[in-house]
Amino acid sequence: MSAIGRVTQLGGPPPADGTELDTRDFVRPRWQDGVLTLVTMPVAGGRVAPFEVPNPTPCCADH
Repeated sequence: MSAIGRVTQLGGPPPADGTELDTRDFVRPRWQDGVLTLVTMPVAGGRVAPFEVPNPTPCCADH
């Protein structure tokens, strides 16, 4: 059971029921239309992962 009420996929249809979610130990769902929603993207093995990554590389990190 989860507080997340909807899972969407960036740029495509929602993942099918039963699709494995690779959380990478990081999820940040957002409220959309009154429903706690997790935006995902496809990853290897037919799975999905949250669109936001846990440790993004800062823009212009070498400056």
